[in-house]
Amino acid sequence: MTFAGPDRPAFTSRERGRRFAIDELDSVTLAVEARTDDGEAVPAGTVGTVVAVWGEAEAFDIEFDAPFTGLATLTREQLRDHRSRR
Repeated sequence: MTFAGPDRPAFTSRERGRRFAIDELDSVTLAVEARTDDGEAVPAGTVGTVVAVWGEAEAFDIEFDAPFTGLATLTREQLRDHRSRR
């Protein structure tokens, strides 16, 4: 993708395309209660951010912010919906 403006030279972005329907940096919502890697409970309905995709989108590392902070590895079946970053 190339960007240009009247007061700046053109530059090209080499941003990669999406690999999977749910991909890194997407927002997801838990369908069920989950546990973080530290053992903290995260209730259903909590929104988190995908920080890693495992295999062929078989599992995802999800990072949660306040008030439920932590990282959890979850499957697609444990997620209710998602919003793409693009």
